[in-house]
Amino acid sequence: MISVSTQASYFENRYHIIPWPFTIENYVQIITDSKIYTAFLLSVLFTILAVLINVVMTSMGAYALSKNFLRGAKIIFAGIIFTMFFSGGLIPYYILILKLGLRNNPMVYILPSAIGTFNLILMRNYFISAVPTGIIDSASIDGCNDFQTLFNIVLPVSKPIVATICLFVAVDRWNDWFTPMLYISNPRMYTLALVVRDRVVNADMARSLGLQERTPAIFKATAVMVSIIPVILIYPFIQKYFVKGIMLGSVKE
Repeated sequence: MISVSTQASYFENRYHIIPWPFTIENYVQIITDSKIYTAFLLSVLFTILAVLINVVMTSMGAYALSKNFLRGAKIIFAGIIFTMFFSGGLIPYYILILKLGLRNNPMVYILPSAIGTFNLILMRNYFISAVPTGIIDSASIDGCNDFQTLFNIVLPVSKPIVATICLFVAVDRWNDWFTPMLYISNPRMYTLALVVRDRVVNADMARSLGLQERTPAIFKATAVMVSIIPVILIYPFIQKYFVKGIMLGSVKE
């Protein structure tokens, strides 16, 4: 409601349900801002690429670990789970990013998050509990290799878990401002989350120092809505898969 309110109506009554007069001027100001517009397009591009790469990498790892005949599968899986609880810390991770040449590189948004341990566990358990072994055996008899079986048979019948993983990765990448803050110094490569964060922080600082009369609250509200609207629009299309995917993938029968 604040995002579609005028400055005068906000000062008159900061907590209101029905905005009057109604205005979209705040959205126009944000959308016409070249930096925010460019950051929005970059966020869309990086999010789509991250989702595609993450689903491919996670599904291949989960499919391999779901096979009982894989030698050392339990040891590999235990090593993967180990990374959920223990890590080298931020400084070694930062040095690793530098050594890999990912600083000020767009791939820093995609490669470090190409596979997630939690997502891998969910998908592996889903393959074990929800995908019939009969169709996999039939594909093997028909001459399909593991890649053909995975992408042509297993993934098409695993829409719930695929949709769930897509949602997790998309929301995570869309809202990530910490990665560009640490590893990106070129403002032209900033994503929407970081641009919005910087604008809000700068507005708060200017307000606290008495450098402006306009409150940053309306900008905050509008920026939050611009950031969350794409997620709101996508969620209804995958909602029917979400509960089934997360429940079947969370428990191994």
